Amino acid sequence: MKRFILFPILSVCAWGQSFWTPRKLIATYENWNYWWLNVRIGVDRLDTVYCAVARYNYSQNDPTHDLYILNTDGDTIRVIREWSGYDYQPIVQDAQGNNIYLGQPLLGQGPDSFPHMDAGVTDDSNCVSTSHARGGKILFTRLGPQGQHLTWLDTIYTGDPWSGRTSLARDPRGWLHLTFADGTKYLVYGVSTDKGASWTWDTLQTISVMSHVRVVTTPDTCVHIVFRTWTSGVQLYYMKLRPDGSVAVAPSVFTQGPERWCPNVAVDTSGNLRVVYVDGATQAHNLWYTVLRGDLDMNGQPAPDSLLTIVPDTIIQNDPVRLAGPKIGVDSKNRAHVLFEQGPYGTGKTKHVYHTREEIGPAVGGEIAQSKPILSVFPNPVLTSAKIHFGMKSPGRVRILLFDTMGREVEKILDRNVPAGLHEIIWNGEMVPAGVYFLRLEVGEYTVTRKIIRLL
Repeated sequence: MKRFILFPILSVCAWGQSFWTPRKLIATYENWNYWWLNVRIGVDRLDTVYCAVARYNYSQNDPTHDLYILNTDGDTIRVIREWSGYDYQPIVQDAQGNNIYLGQPLLGQGPDSFPHMDAGVTDDSNCVSTSHARGGKILFTRLGPQGQHLTWLDTIYTGDPWSGRTSLARDPRGWLHLTFADGTKYLVYGVSTDKGASWTWDTLQTISVMSHVRVVTTPDTCVHIVFRTWTSGVQLYYMKLRPDGSVAVAPSVFTQGPERWCPNVAVDTSGNLRVVYVDGATQAHNLWYTVLRGDLDMNGQPAPDSLLTIVPDTIIQNDPVRLAGPKIGVDSKNRAHVLFEQGPYGTGKTKHVYHTREEIGPAVGGEIAQSKPILSVFPNPVLTSAKIHFGMKSPGRVRILLFDTMGREVEKILDRNVPAGLHEIIWNGEMVPAGVYFLRLEVGEYTVTRKIIRLL
């Protein structure tokens, strides 16, 4: 009895088969006096990667950072120790791509050799806008291009996001968009059309418990929000607002499972969202990666995962040591760079920071540009079922087979004529015993193999 459903995937934005470079060690912190590190990423227009590690503890609300400057391959080319900045804001570049800003600008300008190393999002005049939470208030600061205080720690909302996290984005019109989870229950969204002088607020969603809200904007001036909930398991949600603020995509679960933590989001040159996350808070051993369609409009309704997700991928699976806090940036070649922490949960433990980079094959869309077929599986490891994505340039006979580690065929998943393009199979693996297997795609003269793990 066949246990799959075949879906063609049509008219999606270009994507290619992803491969991830071997992880490279950036830094090691021995006997670290906190439960985790706090790592942030920035990628400039020359594809230089900036990794900031916060020297954070509960008694130091505005920590300094160690800044590691990497080349595009993840090799460290410069280190700046104890660099001032705030904990949660991203690293960004100015309008010319010259300067790198880090953290909430409460502690000044940073070293003379790197002027304007402050924070937030920048506009075309190289003014820097930032937000953060403190003492039950959302504070906003805007600096001029020389670091002068245009707006300084103005209270723009009274609220209490969990762990002080706020997220700020700027759209092509220059409007600012701010999100946070107020009281871990309300998804609060603010927009300013006048560079932060005034704000309009709305509560987009009420879910208990909510955290890790991220907002980004795309070149079409749409607003995209990703957040995590603890309701009915730890799920990741996506929603989209049109330029006028109306809802294009209602909150939609784009990845399901018992544990989904610490989502981080970046926008690529196609206007799609790249999301990285791990499978738990204290015992995560898998690092996952999802590409979400940025051009969907569901007329205010939720989007099914089969339509929303373009690429599901696993960067690291079953790592023997705990993983945490992934951060993502996209370079000029549309490749994702990911920083992540590895080390035991708890204080007094040794923790490491690593870099890996995505390598993308030739772009594919409704048509496959490359001659060799593509194949991916998500989730991997597999609990009961998985999505098998495959594609080929020309129509023809397609066979997808499952083998054990001894080379014995376990199941013939697909054997039929399939049109050219991208396709998705939902495979039910409940009858397959736990273990390591190899999934093989055969299309004409080509064969592609992927290792998969079936869990109990």
